[in-house]
Parts: sequence; C-alpha cells; structure tokens
Amino acid sequence: MDADISTSFLAKLADVFEVDATTLQSGLSLAERWDSVAVLATMALIDEQFALTVAPDELTRCTSVTEVLALVDQRVGLRSPGR
Repeated sequence: MDADISTSFLAKLADVFEVDATTLQSGLSLAERWDSVAVLATMALIDEQFALTVAPDELTRCTSVTEVLALVDQRVGLRSPGR
C-alpha cells in the first residue's frame, strides 16, 4: 500500500474509532470496538479509498489495524491485472 494512501486511510480510520492516529497505529485492539456504526463507516472508507467492497464479517474478524490493512492489501492484490 502506498505510504500516502496508508497515512490518509489511517487518519480517517482513527476518526471512525474516535482515537488519535498514533493510538491507532500503536496496536489498538479493534476486537471490542466493532459496532454497527464502525463497521459501516470502515466499509465506506475502504470503498472510498480503494474502490473495494469488503463484507462486514471480514472486517469484524480483524482484531487490529494491521489485520485491516492486510485485508485491504490482499483484496487490492486479488484485483490486480494478471492475477
């Protein structure tokens, strides 16, 4: 994932979870933070930033920001030409 896109995505994701971006990057557990609003907002953010549709159950299985980023990276890779 491009560094500028990642920074922008993380800043907006921090807004979704109502935390500082540095807190989000330092290993904030998302397991207890997934509620319907957070899931929908994150789905919309991923769609806006990456033009991807991610299912709610895929997101709620992510327990950290690292896992969310890995999910997005995987999905972006799957739609790349030649795959």
